[in-house]
Amino acid sequence: MRSAATYSARPRYDLADIVGLLIRQIGVMLLVFLVIVALGTVAVMTLKKTYTAEARIFAGVGQEYVYQPRVGLTERGQAPDADAVTQSEAAILDSQEVKQQVVRTLGPAAILGDKASGSRAAQEAQAMKALAGGLKIGVSPGSPVIAVGYESGNAQRSATVLNAIVDAYLAYRRELFTDRSTDANLAQQQAFEDDLARADAEYQAFLRSNDIGDFAAAKAGYATSYQTVYADRLSTQAQLNQTDQRLRTLEAQLAQTPPEIALQQDLNVSAQDQILQARNEREALLARYLPDSQPVRDIEARIAQLENYVASGGGVGVREVRTGPNPIWTELETTRINLQADRDSLQARLATLDRQLEQIKARQSDLIQVESQNATLASEREVLSANIREFQQRTSQSRADSALVQAGADNVTVIERAVAPTTGKSLKLPLLALVILFAGFTALCVGLVRIFSRRDFATAEVVGRTLDMPVLAVAPMKAR
Repeated sequence: MRSAATYSARPRYDLADIVGLLIRQIGVMLLVFLVIVALGTVAVMTLKKTYTAEARIFAGVGQEYVYQPRVGLTERGQAPDADAVTQSEAAILDSQEVKQQVVRTLGPAAILGDKASGSRAAQEAQAMKALAGGLKIGVSPGSPVIAVGYESGNAQRSATVLNAIVDAYLAYRRELFTDRSTDANLAQQQAFEDDLARADAEYQAFLRSNDIGDFAAAKAGYATSYQTVYADRLSTQAQLNQTDQRLRTLEAQLAQTPPEIALQQDLNVSAQDQILQARNEREALLARYLPDSQPVRDIEARIAQLENYVASGGGVGVREVRTGPNPIWTELETTRINLQADRDSLQARLATLDRQLEQIKARQSDLIQVESQNATLASEREVLSANIREFQQRTSQSRADSALVQAGADNVTVIERAVAPTTGKSLKLPLLALVILFAGFTALCVGLVRIFSRRDFATAEVVGRTLDMPVLAVAPMKAR
């Protein structure tokens, strides 16, 4: 059959045609496959085993992740969750600073081994690249444990480098989280102390200018004194009123009491004496005379006359009277004089208490006028004192925290350090499988390219399908 290259229509193939044509290209495809497999096998066989050292680090939530205000005594912020802390610690572990510290500590030769070549800067760049390629960091959600691995061609080198990475990470994070505000806190504390000294001087000058020792004590003392003096004044006023009333009563009683009275009276009792004497005479006469005798009757008549005289009141009278000062009037007068003296003293006391009240009220008025200035100066001193105490506390805490962090008292603990792995890992078999797959795919592509790049018709079926014409006969190609 003649070539169909003179036709513009491209051959149309079905699946059977493609399979048949691929079978015809089996030689070329096999050649391509063998060449790629041979070259890939040679390249894979040059690969060496790699050794991966592993370590584990526990990263819990520490105070360095809790917000602490630089100024003020407000409450601390809420701590982040464990996953955020673990991610942060993993980022620190994978930082360039940690790798640079490892390179400076171990040196490029200890990291690169036999591959170290070139200048010092070139070796350090290669070592940084090796660390970035060999270091593997893994974290699990909800777990505070960080898994760290380092892969190299030497088991001991992997363990040494990984331990150096862990040590550099611990040192770097301690340096990173060290509180560097101690000097700033001290400087701010000194500034507050200077301000407090100035405020103290101003406050002392204010107290001296107003003749005050302690404003609060003075204010409280004047308030207490006012209450005491006022209560004393009320009591004195009551006593004065009472004394005035008693004095008026005594003066009224004195007006009704005579200053002099009869102290002694001598009575005239001669008639009773004469009666007694006459009776004695009668008794004597009866001893000598009969009761109805004339002498007896005469004496009885005289006795009766004297008794009638005495019974009429004429026989008894004041013979002598002695007068003198009335003791009641004297007592009343003495009491009046004492009460008048008490009244005068109470009036003087009341006047003194009134003056004291006026002085206390005037002093309280002066204190009220300067109270706002005192409150301002005292408040400034209290604020400065509170700030000084706060910065003193912050400085002490900062020093203690820095010392604890440097001593290793933090939230990161190395659970498992790296040891030299006993078994290596090789990728020869997986790579050989990939080489074979790649060689087969490449050979198949070469066969397909050769098939679809043909411009002639390979079979009668292709001719009929392409030209949409029946093929009646097939003749062999005539040799040139």
